[in-house]
Amino acid sequence: MPAQKNQTSAPATKPAAAEGKTKTKASAKQKVPAPSHTIMTLEEKKAPKYLDRLYIPGMSENVKGYDAGVPKWLFESGMTIQVDKGWAAAPGDVITVGKLLDDGTVSVLATKQLKPGEELNNAYFFAAEQKDLPDGPYALVYVVHYAGGTDYDRSYPLLTLVKTDLPAGDDDDGPTVPGHSGLKFSVSETVIVPGNASKGVTITLQPPPNTNPTDEVDLHWGSVIKTQNIAGALKPTVILVTYADLLEAGDSDRLYVWLEVRDLVGNVSTPGSASVEVSVNLGQHLTDGPVIVNGGPPGYIDLEVVGENPLELQVRTPSSVGGVGDIYDVMFRIYPPKGGVKIIHKFVEIRRGGQVYSVFIDYLDVRMAAEGRVETSFVLRKSGPPYEVYSKKTAAEVRGSVVRLEPPDLEGYPDDHIGNDPAHVIARCPYYAWRQPTDEILWIFRLVKGLNEVILHTETQVVGQSWPVGAPVKQVFYWEQLRQFKGYSFEFYYVISSSFTRARAIDLNESLRRILTIS
Repeated sequence: MPAQKNQTSAPATKPAAAEGKTKTKASAKQKVPAPSHTIMTLEEKKAPKYLDRLYIPGMSENVKGYDAGVPKWLFESGMTIQVDKGWAAAPGDVITVGKLLDDGTVSVLATKQLKPGEELNNAYFFAAEQKDLPDGPYALVYVVHYAGGTDYDRSYPLLTLVKTDLPAGDDDDGPTVPGHSGLKFSVSETVIVPGNASKGVTITLQPPPNTNPTDEVDLHWGSVIKTQNIAGALKPTVILVTYADLLEAGDSDRLYVWLEVRDLVGNVSTPGSASVEVSVNLGQHLTDGPVIVNGGPPGYIDLEVVGENPLELQVRTPSSVGGVGDIYDVMFRIYPPKGGVKIIHKFVEIRRGGQVYSVFIDYLDVRMAAEGRVETSFVLRKSGPPYEVYSKKTAAEVRGSVVRLEPPDLEGYPDDHIGNDPAHVIARCPYYAWRQPTDEILWIFRLVKGLNEVILHTETQVVGQSWPVGAPVKQVFYWEQLRQFKGYSFEFYYVISSSFTRARAIDLNESLRRILTIS
């Protein structure tokens, strides 16, 4: 068993390297700053055998300089550390998870001794709280002390950056004032016409508080999104919207410009900036865009006004432009408040020239843009020249509260109680408006026991093409997978990973949790 003792100094702030000469116990004691919780001092091994790295479900990957990033939402959810069995496990083995201070010293986060039968598990799970992992870099490892002796092996470290402070810091203005108090920017031109469009438009963001050089700014110029590194803590960030960008975004009497800041682990400024309205008229769109009928005041969609009804858009062109048999291809772009875009197409055939036609957008689609923006336009597709006529863009901000993903449920268990040891259960992930076939659903059954030990079962499922729009995604779980939760109440939820956005937040990625019981 490892030697352990309580010490009181501050922990090291720099992760140790995975390789190198192992220090003796004496040198480790002299050199390692001691944290406020248990320290494990490892005996020297001449030829150490390194086990596979641990894993953190939901962690951010592709973090420059690190193997993993831990954003704020993971602690809000309840962070789990996963140790995959990569050794010949036996009852009595002791697994210790901790922070590597140097090759011979580990600051302990959690420990578990395998009971008979647990050696058959493929993975072991531990809970971690932010008080154990304050913001900073860590080398996270686990150590397996084998039953019946002092022999041990340690894993390669997972170099991890924990960062829970949000870019731009707290919003000092509160929810009644639009936009983040720390995201102030100016637009060089707010009325863009052919005479001034060729030089483009300059966006200048004043240095936000709580800025890191690795932060990125996502600028939204209507449908065009431009990403650029922050200039620094003292220097304004300047973003050029080029003439080509203006053409791509299109003409609009009211085009919204706004931005948000994202850090390298996926935290995003909350909320994003307030919007600046600009008018763009380059003469390339000769007809007005769709009219939003039942959303509320011009420039806004109030979800309370919509009242869970479909959002009505109306389109019209003069009979000299749109003739019988021509088709309106109506595009509705949805921009939720933490990035990403969903595009919906609706098609309407003209049966009588000059007539107004209505198009309806499902309420669930509109709702996903709460505290965000929408933009709509159309292309009139004709049978003769000009074959395509493009409208102006109509934009609106969406008023309402951000909506969390709905909790999953189990078919045939409306009271969330599972009895009689069924052979299997069928879980359902409710439809969410921005669902894509490439999305990954991480299903999670989770129970936290004493001493940071976690009983967990997870499965990852790709959504795929087989689920109709509006239908839930289903997954089968077998009794062998759920047996370990018998006699407990435990949490059941899912986490979505999507190319929809690079931001990571609890109200974007994780569902509400359902409490299940098995008797």
